[in-house]
Amino acid sequence: MTGPGPEPGGPIERFFAALSARDWESFVLVLAPHVVRVGPFGDRVTGSERYVDLLRGLVPSDYGNDVHRITYAPGGRAGFARVTEHLGYTDRPLHLEEAYAFELDAEELVSLVEIFLQMPDADPGGFGSAASADSYASSGGPGPDARRLGG
Repeated sequence: MTGPGPEPGGPIERFFAALSARDWESFVLVLAPHVVRVGPFGDRVTGSERYVDLLRGLVPSDYGNDVHRITYAPGGRAGFARVTEHLGYTDRPLHLEEAYAFELDAEELVSLVEIFLQMPDADPGGFGSAASADSYASSGGPGPDARRLGG
């Protein structure tokens, strides 16, 4: 954790500890009653009980996350986390690289959660998966759609 704000074991740390444990009773305690969750596809859920209900239905029993970094903004009323989420679904496991943006209320409860993710298996732009050798990013050259884009 960097920057002034809550000490280790603060609200964002408790958020991820409870989420990893699928401890919904502890998870709801770190949320403001009016919390807004904005998912990676722009989906919105408002209210702590609705958020917990959503996660109960989405988070598989084989679940965990690696929290790489938590940073609080000066004043401690906002924070960010860089996370790898591990979802053990029966058809295939998913490992998602995510960034979370948090706002905290005056009681240090999470009042806003915004989730952003990278999907290395998806390649909507035709640039090659970031996880592969044919990646635009790893090759240093223009992607396969450069002609179409005018490059």
